[in-house]
Amino acid sequence: MDKFQTSLMESGLLHRPLIVDDCHSYEQRQLAKEIIENSQPLMTKNTTTWQHEGRGSLEVSTDTVKLSGSTRYCEWPDGAPADGDYVTFGSIIARLPIERQDWSEYTQLKCQIRPECTNVVNPNVVITLENEGEIKIPDIYDREGTHVINLKNNQWQTCVLDISNLPRDVITGLRIATDANGSYMNLKGSISYTIKDLRLEKNKNNTAAKGWQPKEQAIIYAHNGYHPAFEKTALIRQEQESAEFLLKEATTHKTIIRKAVEPLATSIGAFGLLDFSEVNDTGTYYLQVGTIQTEPFKIDTMYKLNYESIWKSLNFIFCERCGCPVHGIHGTCHEDIVTEYKGTTVIFNGGWHDAGDLSQQLVQTAEVTASIFEMAAQVREQQPQLYLRLLEEGEWGIDFILKTRLDEGDRLTSAGITRWTDNRLGNMDDAVPRIHNSPYDNFLITGILAKIVLDLEKTHPLREKLLQVIKEDYGYAYEGFKKAPFTHDPVFWEHTYNTSKSTFLATLSWTAALLFQLTTEPSYKKQALDWFEALLACQESQGILLNNGTKLKGMFYRDETHKVFQHFNHQAREHIFAQAFEEMLRAFPTHEQVGLWQQRAEAYGEYLVFLKEFTAPYPMFASGIYRADEWQEQESFYRQHLLVDKEAETAYQEQLLHGVKIGSDLYIKRFPVWFSFRGNNGVLLSMGISAAIIGRLTNNRSLLEMAHGQLHWLIGKNPFGQSMMYGEGYDYPQQYSVSSGEMMGELPVGMQTFGNEDEPYWPQFNNATYKEVWVGIAGKWLSLTAELSKYDSVKGE
Repeated sequence: MDKFQTSLMESGLLHRPLIVDDCHSYEQRQLAKEIIENSQPLMTKNTTTWQHEGRGSLEVSTDTVKLSGSTRYCEWPDGAPADGDYVTFGSIIARLPIERQDWSEYTQLKCQIRPECTNVVNPNVVITLENEGEIKIPDIYDREGTHVINLKNNQWQTCVLDISNLPRDVITGLRIATDANGSYMNLKGSISYTIKDLRLEKNKNNTAAKGWQPKEQAIIYAHNGYHPAFEKTALIRQEQESAEFLLKEATTHKTIIRKAVEPLATSIGAFGLLDFSEVNDTGTYYLQVGTIQTEPFKIDTMYKLNYESIWKSLNFIFCERCGCPVHGIHGTCHEDIVTEYKGTTVIFNGGWHDAGDLSQQLVQTAEVTASIFEMAAQVREQQPQLYLRLLEEGEWGIDFILKTRLDEGDRLTSAGITRWTDNRLGNMDDAVPRIHNSPYDNFLITGILAKIVLDLEKTHPLREKLLQVIKEDYGYAYEGFKKAPFTHDPVFWEHTYNTSKSTFLATLSWTAALLFQLTTEPSYKKQALDWFEALLACQESQGILLNNGTKLKGMFYRDETHKVFQHFNHQAREHIFAQAFEEMLRAFPTHEQVGLWQQRAEAYGEYLVFLKEFTAPYPMFASGIYRADEWQEQESFYRQHLLVDKEAETAYQEQLLHGVKIGSDLYIKRFPVWFSFRGNNGVLLSMGISAAIIGRLTNNRSLLEMAHGQLHWLIGKNPFGQSMMYGEGYDYPQQYSVSSGEMMGELPVGMQTFGNEDEPYWPQFNNATYKEVWVGIAGKWLSLTAELSKYDSVKGE
């Protein structure tokens, strides 16, 4: 039995978390490879230099700094909202003033940290650098320059922070802090962190964090392997000396092929291409260029390539359970997230915590539930243990969907939480969830439940109950929609805030088509057809003239006026457009418009293929097409971008100039236009799901390969050679999982850009939003792997 299978069995098949395996982590591997050329201590004999701010106490000696305090306080910190919305109990901060020093010659900070905490769920500290040079750090969104370190209790740990890509020409301060955010099951808790040997170092082997070029002496490849029928490539810097590469069998070291490295010039730079697409035999291999070689990887079917990542994703989702004890992480939680409803008290716990914080979002849990059932449907026959465990976790999600359902379309929808509450009703740390009656959310959740019911076995005990709920909730959604069509007014923190009319129409037609498949009632058919016709009016069908004389079509706009293209920059539902095509073609296969629908689906797929050239040779989807004046559509602009002011309008125009101009006032952005909320994994996986569905519907293998490429991008085939799934592949960094600690299978919001640039930026700095773990990304990972598994099912593999 291999290491992973042993860990899986020890989890009781995931009734306790997988043991966190950090042996291939970025931090461990970088520490082993460092070559220190210069070192300068920052601790000083002048013990009065350090300043204490916030809660608790600060003890300073000649060689240590110690932060101490309680896990809870009886009042909110200064400046917090009176109701305690989305705050901790306060921060314990040690600040070291620095007299405008230039740290440019140094590449990393290093220190020793020992937590001695009692009943703290996840010991961690936050390091923040302050720079007053040409580029100010922290930035206006308080993202850059802050790094969270998750720690192991009661042991010294060497912590290294790569600062080589951070502006540091005029350093004015360094902060070390930690938050009091409650304790395990409200047990009496204490916080204690001792820091020593804080120093600046110059590491010859520091890590690149920005741009498209691979690091010297590195091979960029898919750690999670390649499908036999698809393209198989890897990348090196073009200037690397060797003119050839070898593909070797991992066990025998037999050379399978010896080929020339192909020089490749693209819109993002010059590379050396290692193409071994002709190798179709399943097995385990590695690549070698001169003295450099990769770790072993597989060539195999989709399911076998993704088997471990499916379990790991499920592990992460399980670890994020709210209201349920999770072994080694937390006990029963958040039973005091309550509000009054029609003279009763309702509780909003269950489902899964949203992200690195402890917030809860109904729609997020609903969409993850859908993804779990999608995956379950694909493994029902070949993996009964995995199937049953997926069903179990999916049923936990359904329980939350039903629990939050109130009267006549009212639902508990979200709560902002970033602390472990005491589970006692009626005191200061209770949080109040929001209640909405949103036709869009109701249609979306109804469609999710309908899709689940279609995939459930006929004998499943929830089937009839869900059918009842689906019919009732569709009715409530429809009545609300008739009163105020396409009106969508939840608070901006909620995950459907950016919904456009076209996304609304895609959801409506998808849901109605699913209801028709379940019931064959004519009213659902009429509504699906009407809404889908309106959706197609939001698609570019004539073509827009580009600079090269060709026309581009197939993409969607936010509505039928065709003023603003449909983009996603954080929350992403690109896949709902493809799902609408799929369910309409399935529900009404003999309809007179089927030919048109197929043509429009093909055009949408061709648009997705068009985007490939802008990020080649990497598999990452470019974000899409933008118009220069979109910022002038104010209602749309501020729906798409949260926590911004008028400065964002200027920044939007600057960001487009870093993209590629393809026509009159038309640009392709490789990364989304974004501001405070950055990270594109949700966008990429959603686009990947679309590509997989449309590729299957139109028999377009290029789309299927592009869909698979999004998994590659996340697991190593990116300029930094890092895996973004903790415990999968190699060089996976710590993530912003500040509340629960590292979890096998955790996935972050995704790679970002620096400022207004349009190239990848992936610093070690571990902060929200880009490095924040997000349960929705794990859901989309499952959905995309489920879609890709259908390719092998059709092929009979």
